[in-house]
Amino acid sequence: MVRFVLIIFLMAGYCQITLAATDHHNRIPSLLTGISFFHEETLTPLSLAQAEQRFRFGEIQHPTQDFMSFGIHRNATWIKLDVNNQTQNKQYRRLNAAQAWVDHLAVYLVNDQGLIQAWHTGDNQVADSHLLPGVGFVFDMRIPPGKSEIFIRGQSLDPLTLPIALLDAYQSRSLDAQIHVTSGILYGVLLALVGMNLVLYFSIKQLDTLFYSLYISCFIIVNISYNGYGFAWLYPNSLLIENHLTLIMMIFHGVSGLVFVSNFLRIHQTAPRLNRLLLIYSGLGILVMLFLIGFSMHLWATKFAFKFLSLTTMIMILLGVLNLNKTKDTRYFLIAVICSMLGLLITTLSVWGIIPYNYYSYNGAVFGVVLEAIILAVIVAYRLKDVEQQRITAEYLSSYDPLTNLFNRRSFMAAGHQCIQQSNRTQRPLSFVMLDIDHFKKINDTHGHHIGDLALIHIAGLLKRDTRKHDIIARWGGEEIVILLPDTNPEQALAYTENLRLIIAQTPFRHEEQDIQITASFGIATRLNDESLETLYRLADKRLYQAKQQGRNRVEPQNKDFPALETPDLH
Repeated sequence: MVRFVLIIFLMAGYCQITLAATDHHNRIPSLLTGISFFHEETLTPLSLAQAEQRFRFGEIQHPTQDFMSFGIHRNATWIKLDVNNQTQNKQYRRLNAAQAWVDHLAVYLVNDQGLIQAWHTGDNQVADSHLLPGVGFVFDMRIPPGKSEIFIRGQSLDPLTLPIALLDAYQSRSLDAQIHVTSGILYGVLLALVGMNLVLYFSIKQLDTLFYSLYISCFIIVNISYNGYGFAWLYPNSLLIENHLTLIMMIFHGVSGLVFVSNFLRIHQTAPRLNRLLLIYSGLGILVMLFLIGFSMHLWATKFAFKFLSLTTMIMILLGVLNLNKTKDTRYFLIAVICSMLGLLITTLSVWGIIPYNYYSYNGAVFGVVLEAIILAVIVAYRLKDVEQQRITAEYLSSYDPLTNLFNRRSFMAAGHQCIQQSNRTQRPLSFVMLDIDHFKKINDTHGHHIGDLALIHIAGLLKRDTRKHDIIARWGGEEIVILLPDTNPEQALAYTENLRLIIAQTPFRHEEQDIQITASFGIATRLNDESLETLYRLADKRLYQAKQQGRNRVEPQNKDFPALETPDLH
């Protein structure tokens, strides 16, 4: 939990520092002396001369900040920048005029002698040199001495966002470097999370990791698209992709989020009817978007994409609340989705012009999703840790006897065959010991099966304590235990086993201040003629039978040249 909170704290601190650095150009003095704007009242575009007249004699407005957003509407907006170059030389400036998705953009540099230069660009034509990925549409210009005016006409069926900045060369390079480094770090974090979870999916086949990767991948594509990276580098000549990719991927981002949530919260298992409703909702979202795009209803498609994504995020939060006490880690999931929702809400309200538009609010969705991605990655990682622990536990239970914690028969046979192969290669001896607790049924009948189980645990503890590290011990079944002794000849096996017999006989099992005397009988088989593991087992079992027939509490060796070692039966 501490690491979880620390990650969120560090990420939030990093975002604050980075954004403060990239927003520094708003506080640096420039040649700008004033900004005003007005909206065209009809769909008929005004000429530059008509716009100049409107700024001189018509109703105009003055923004409270350089970062401006006018929401989603069809009418164009004119902006006039008053510039004053008090030097005797032309001053280089780069105008940052609009975000990369603005459809039509015209810029005019004018002074008292008339039009100096004009530029035309926008998202509705093939990518050109004015598009700077991550920054938007920029224009290099030489500001003449004295007073000048820069007129900007922007029009878009997407949110009309105009982060106005007039920067010198140093400011431009500094801003670009900070934005691109920040973008690189963010994309690097997101791509690393995607890659890590894809590897986990292909390794352990957990659908949570696959759907999580798809969810984050859709957001990366959305971000690359609306920031202009895709249009500038991947499809500069495809207006079809540029105009529709962002909107389509916003829908798929929401849909993939719902699929992830359904699987993460196990809704498809606990509430199949609700899961069907989510699938219908997702399918309708995709169909509506395809319909709007197919009939060239771009303005409606834009509004629908923002509303669908906002509604989907609220549905994800509602699903988290409904499953708060039903699914593990739901509270952390809620924190993650709330981060994303707040970021998306801030970005949506800012690009619609409802709240002030600035670098902080514009990137709210980005940093909200990054925080969400990191929190979800931590949750998924802990879940995978639980899955791995369950796998290890299952593997342990399939290999070990749950009562004595000794190997079970299956594991013993697998390890034993390896020892046989090693003995074949090295030509070293190998001995097989089989023991049976004497009168074990009497212990159960006299003291109860619970005491019998404790007696087995007692014997297993003695054997594990007094055998060598490379010896293999297993519970064969019931009260029978087998031991495989690598590099052990008949003489060594006899001495070794006799020592175990004495330890068992001289170490009574103590329960509730009562000593219960326990003895065991042993049979030994040693490889003399490349016998198989199964043959050694049969030989040792035969010797064990002989030991029990001849009085118990004794060791019966395979080689008859060695006399059986015994102690009178204590029972």
